[in-house]
Amino acid sequence: MQRMVDIVPITIRNMGLQKKYNSQSIIVHWKKIVGDEIATHAYPTNVQSGIVVLSVNNSVWSHHLSMMKESIISKINDFIGEKLILDIRFQAGYLKKLQNEEDTNTDMHSSHKHKFNKIKLEESDLKLIHQTVEPIHDNYLKQKIVRIMRRDFLLKKIKKQSNWHQCASCTVLCPPDQSYCSVCKLTKKHEVITRIISTLKQIPWIRHHELNEHIPCTDEEFHQAKYTLVSSIGRAIQDGDTDKFNIMIFIMLTTGAKIEAINEAVINKTLDKFRRKK
Repeated sequence: MQRMVDIVPITIRNMGLQKKYNSQSIIVHWKKIVGDEIATHAYPTNVQSGIVVLSVNNSVWSHHLSMMKESIISKINDFIGEKLILDIRFQAGYLKKLQNEEDTNTDMHSSHKHKFNKIKLEESDLKLIHQTVEPIHDNYLKQKIVRIMRRDFLLKKIKKQSNWHQCASCTVLCPPDQSYCSVCKLTKKHEVITRIISTLKQIPWIRHHELNEHIPCTDEEFHQAKYTLVSSIGRAIQDGDTDKFNIMIFIMLTTGAKIEAINEAVINKTLDKFRRKK
């Protein structure tokens, strides 16, 4: 007789719900991922499209955790075993009761609900469902999984009837006016921003219209990459980093000055101004 702990992961993979399962496991295992101290002050209320929405109980902790964002993202992705989370958004209003809440309707858009009763599954779909649950001896668990799989198949059929199509990078269905699903779109944006940051480290004074000739990107992506790099180097300087190369990159990013215009006086003036603002 197979154990439930062995059956459920296999079923989840067969249904193509692995990413969804990994996302929700962040909420379930939050304390194990980040530790008791952080879990006492912040809790994930939603995980969608590679973004964790984190409710925090006060502004002090919100600021503190924002400084730790990259570290927390790394811990989350290490725990679930894939680079699924790309960003964290913070919001006020941490409610402890949310820790045990479960939204069972996140995948069913309200506009689709009335169509479910009008759609019939094909024989091949029913056969796949039967093959998936056949090894399960627990009737309650078997019924639950059948219900989930039926709903998933029905939702996909409804989407296809509405001209949804497969994402250009994965198997998820996308709306007719989009080429990529939300996760792949966010992943591609992250890749573009990473390339921009790499270029800015080499040519900190470059403008968007110049960079766009080599790395097609939006103005918003360019400024997001620039802000990320400035924030990263700024934190290092604030913590006592005296690396001249990083300091010069920081000055060129914040002032737009080219390397030949930078001297000791410019460095000292910019750093003094930066530290006064901090």
